[in-house]
Amino acid sequence: MFKGINALLLVLVSTVSWGHGGVMNEGNECKLRVGPYVMNFSGYQPENNDSKQFCDDMPTIGKSIIVLDFIDRKLRDMTVNFRVIKATEAALGTAEDGVVNDAELAQTPFFEIPAKEYPTGTMTVSQNFTEKGHFVGYVIVEGENEKFISRFPFSVGYPPKGIPEALKIPIAFFFVVVIVMVWFLRRKPVAFNEKQD
Repeated sequence: MFKGINALLLVLVSTVSWGHGGVMNEGNECKLRVGPYVMNFSGYQPENNDSKQFCDDMPTIGKSIIVLDFIDRKLRDMTVNFRVIKATEAALGTAEDGVVNDAELAQTPFFEIPAKEYPTGTMTVSQNFTEKGHFVGYVIVEGENEKFISRFPFSVGYPPKGIPEALKIPIAFFFVVVIVMVWFLRRKPVAFNEKQD
């Protein structure tokens, strides 16, 4: 019974968000893997969601900011190109999301930040999404004799399905209370033997 309660709590309270393609969630941080290199990946929608950080999908339309912080210092000496292409469907949620598609990459981008070096190790991308849709982001890093590409699909304007984050803990608490009450009600009453004289 307690195993069931623990499993329920883990499902409801879990705050792990799974990324698409090259974006992955490690604890409370989103990482973007580009070949052997890693960047911290942070998405924000300051006008709609205050300081909430997104790992991939943006739940509403409007001004969106993506910040890439280079974990590997070698990236500061390489050029970084960021491009976004319109897609016809949402991410699959499988390993296919990270597979680079040359035909897709050759399309005219929805928007693009041309390749250049970022000596400070931080790249900030700002875009105003005026309508909802599905997109594919590409980060291309190039250095002397090396080139790596990361692909990550994402959606804009599609609120996450499932239980809202703010309701997970109250719902879990409610279920625990109900289970404990049922357990107490189903217990057999203890019979007391009275000593007779």
